[in-house]
Amino acid sequence: MSAEASQLPKIDLSGVDPSAPGAGAWPAVRAQVMGALAAFGCFVAHYPALTPELRAALFDGAVKPLFALPVDSKRRNYYGPEPEKFFHGYLGEPQGLDGQESLAIMDPTKHEAVRAFADLVWPDAGDGDNAGFCETVHGAAKRMAELEEAVRRMVLEGLGVAERHEPLNESTWHLFRMWRYDSGEKKFRHPGSPGPHQDTNALSVVCQHEVEGLEVRTKAGDWIRVEPSPASLVVMVGNALRAWTNDRLHAPFHRVIVRGDAPRYSAILFSIPGCKIQAPEELVDDEHPPRFKPYYHDDFVGFSVSEEAARHEDKLKAYCGL
Repeated sequence: MSAEASQLPKIDLSGVDPSAPGAGAWPAVRAQVMGALAAFGCFVAHYPALTPELRAALFDGAVKPLFALPVDSKRRNYYGPEPEKFFHGYLGEPQGLDGQESLAIMDPTKHEAVRAFADLVWPDAGDGDNAGFCETVHGAAKRMAELEEAVRRMVLEGLGVAERHEPLNESTWHLFRMWRYDSGEKKFRHPGSPGPHQDTNALSVVCQHEVEGLEVRTKAGDWIRVEPSPASLVVMVGNALRAWTNDRLHAPFHRVIVRGDAPRYSAILFSIPGCKIQAPEELVDDEHPPRFKPYYHDDFVGFSVSEEAARHEDKLKAYCGL
């Protein structure tokens, strides 16, 4: 089924200050966020804190030059062969991905982590040669992480478990992944998934650059094409938050299809819980019996890239569903 133009909920977060939860437009925006995530599992966020200038610097001054490097340089972004580390480094042709490649930075909100990544892929650069890259990537990731935490806090408040935010937040870390997709009429598969997929993590914040490609499937089975905008981001629920909320939030299936003569670039911030993923007792009752067994994210990632997982569209249900 072909995708229609963007019909996802659009939420204006310009009146929300992540450092002042509850103030200003926070309660009204929280209600919109909860409705969107329950119905669609995602929404388009107007978030001017990630300015058009910073977005342009991210893609034109950092992401595009990064992918212009020789493939041997990009393959230095490697964290070992363990299945649970699959998404932590370079992905491309060696992983069976045709026409796309991706690199990742762990803990991008820490300047030293971005610096270490730059030293890895540009080992011969001088101390100041990559300063612009580091400042831009760190600045963009920090803005996206502030949005992610604000939305995650709103979710817990909306479910009546606001006191759970700090413990969950302390265990959460972020992965920043940059993607390049070849131009042309191409449908791209996700690593470990022959078709549409759900994210394994808690929340994903997607920044698209000019060329569209992201498509989201609704609960009814319709596909929505999400058009890029210089002032918006896409916030999407992953399976970790779906499980933690006892299936109260929808984790949408999505895919990438590129049309036209220009390659597509995107940057995505993933929030990943380091704790055991288990619905709080407050979210389990007679009307909402437990839907999933407790699990750890890394273990689920290992399963998600296995041959067994490839036979299931809903990998979380196959892995630990009740």
